[in-house]
Amino acid sequence: MERKIYRIIIVVSLVLGGFLYTIKDAHSVLFISVALGFVFFLFSGGLHGLLAHSINPKLKSYTIAYPLIMGLVWMFLLMILIFFVLPIFCPNFLYKL
Repeated sequence: MERKIYRIIIVVSLVLGGFLYTIKDAHSVLFISVALGFVFFLFSGGLHGLLAHSINPKLKSYTIAYPLIMGLVWMFLLMILIFFVLPIFCPNFLYKL
């Protein structure tokens, strides 16, 4: 059941991202940046929950690799957001802030 909830969260975040892409020209850069942050929060939270419920509980409690893997996944997603997604949604966003 938990995996289904996290999959729904991921789908909702992707739908919100697609909707945000269609209305990006009608809103300010600040609004788009904040909305992208919210979509990123939903997507990374859903992915983290999906991965967390896919790993055996005994493995999570006895290894240090689990938090390191989750941190690396989050860092990778953040880099994708900053260097690929944000420039698509807000070209020259640093100049407009």
